[in-house]
Amino acid sequence: MELSSCLYECKVWHSRIKPKKHSFSYGLFTFYIDLDELEILEKENLFFSVEKFNLFSFYPKDHFLKKSNNLKNSIIEFAKENGLEEKVTKVRLITNTRILGYTFNPVCFFYLFNSENKPIASVIEVHNTFGEMKPFFANFDGENFNLRTKKFFYVSPFFNLDTEFDFRLKLPNEKFKVNIDDFEANEKVFYSTYSGEKKEFNSKNLILLFLKYPLITLRIIIGIHYQAFILYLKNIPFIRKLENPDLQKGVYLGKNG
Repeated sequence: MELSSCLYECKVWHSRIKPKKHSFSYGLFTFYIDLDELEILEKENLFFSVEKFNLFSFYPKDHFLKKSNNLKNSIIEFAKENGLEEKVTKVRLITNTRILGYTFNPVCFFYLFNSENKPIASVIEVHNTFGEMKPFFANFDGENFNLRTKKFFYVSPFFNLDTEFDFRLKLPNEKFKVNIDDFEANEKVFYSTYSGEKKEFNSKNLILLFLKYPLITLRIIIGIHYQAFILYLKNIPFIRKLENPDLQKGVYLGKNG
């Protein structure tokens, strides 16, 4: 049986336009996991486990869980709460797993499919360094998953909490691509791209990508703080976490750890 799950070798590009220019990029790899294939993936890949320590470990609790404590059901329930009426049969996820027990996901993407395996919606899960997460719901327009919405979430200390996210997601296939832009007062102040090339999900590729991008989840969190320090040195206005708590809405406490 051919699996839907795969790996993507990716490139991330971030570029701040205002109030001062600042850009950087880095390479990484990520997982595209059909949540119904977790048991098969664990069985067929020596270095991948579900809720057990391994080189790569997938823990549902690292993501958005509602009362059911079932990740697939939680995502479907959230989509229904946001107006999705069509029945969902498949949920697939772009994510970092834990690597030697540690992970950090700046953003994850859930893709929802109907009984005919056609895409119908996406849930975008944004994380911050305070262990919080916020899900966003995006409709599928027949070509892309699109959403422009107020952030109301403390992601970066260098953006206002009412900054608008503009998400544009392509359906993952041979290639994977996401664009996320930020707007303030209807003016673009930041743009980013996250794109990759498909790789087969197998033990050989897991090892090769680990060696090429060692401890990538740890490097991501270190990189976030390094880039924040550079912005601080550039005298970009800094917003503290405890400022404007009324503008932090729909936020969930993550269970990472």
